[in-house]
Amino acid sequence: MNQAIIVELHFFGTSVLWGVLILVLYDFLRILRRLVSHNSFFVALEDLIYWMVSSVLIFRMMYQQNNGIIRGFSIMGMLLGMLIFHGTISDICVTAISTFLQRIENLIKRIILFILSPFCFLFKLLKRLVLRILGLMKKFTAFFSKLLKKKKKSGKIALSNDEECD
Repeated sequence: MNQAIIVELHFFGTSVLWGVLILVLYDFLRILRRLVSHNSFFVALEDLIYWMVSSVLIFRMMYQQNNGIIRGFSIMGMLLGMLIFHGTISDICVTAISTFLQRIENLIKRIILFILSPFCFLFKLLKRLVLRILGLMKKFTAFFSKLLKKKKKSGKIALSNDEECD
């Protein structure tokens, strides 16, 4: 085969692989969006950053492989790589990885709850103790306020009796 054709086929194959790579990067965004809910502003911001980074990477590849010349068949190769990857394993990978990461997240939560469970038990006991002490203090203050009210009334009676004696 002619050397020029081999170089062009190599460039086309590289373009196809870059199309797959670009879609793999976008799948990471899809996984992130499944794990952490985003509002429309952050989705748009992520997409903007994604396309800016992708543009720089594609231009760098074209500059290194083809002296910066943008050729239709290289764009077609990237689209072909994206379509092949999306049509075959993209959705399967995103679903599997998202499910796996959610299971890992649940496992980590369970481990943390297991580690913290003795502290939660101690906190509940401490809470009960504090509430019981507060209840006793409330009863104690209520008892003494009644006692002081009785003393206050008896003091007034005593004062009024002293005034009558004079």
